[in-house]
Amino acid sequence: MNKIIETMLGHIPNNVSLVIVTPLPSTFNKLSKKIDITEYYDSGFFENYNFKTANNKIGMLILSPQGIAAKDVIELFSDTNILFFGMAGCLNSKYKIGDLVEVKEAIDKYKNNTILYTTEKYPKVNCGYSPCLVGKFAQKYCEIARENNCDVVDMETTYCAQTAIEKKNKLTTLLLISDIPEIINFWELSDVQKKELKVGREKAIDEIINHINAL
Repeated sequence: MNKIIETMLGHIPNNVSLVIVTPLPSTFNKLSKKIDITEYYDSGFFENYNFKTANNKIGMLILSPQGIAAKDVIELFSDTNILFFGMAGCLNSKYKIGDLVEVKEAIDKYKNNTILYTTEKYPKVNCGYSPCLVGKFAQKYCEIARENNCDVVDMETTYCAQTAIEKKNKLTTLLLISDIPEIINFWELSDVQKKELKVGREKAIDEIINHINAL
């Protein structure tokens, strides 16, 4: 396992108290400028930083793949606090583009549900899985998620959550509503909605920093 970890991360983490995971390069880059970076690794599969928290604990920031492959990052840790941040499509009219939500339950297409840890700061939602953004598969999986009473869908949370349970990690997932599938698609956002999404991204970065400082 150590060989796998070293190959994927470029090093073997020690005494890590918190791992921040995102598949969003812009968020990854902005966060790296706002935290106390101690080491940078780019020789593995997943670009990552070590950082120090306010009370000198060690954290990691990792740029994960998009989609189900993000679970491979979760596999590399055990008994660790992990915060995942990503984008989600909304299936519940209660929420709008630019809103931040946190996942209470992740539900796969077989109706298996996984309970996640929450911060209690944002609306709690049920999250379904979609393997892609456009086309018939995206429509099919959104419909499955609706049938399973999901509020949102994303490409990572469901299987990251199942892996977290297997590895005894404490996973919290914070999601930014980026579109409303088949109603307001991500390529059809108005200027106002683009602005709301930008504000939501900035709010999410601040919340991640707060999460680090609260450790």
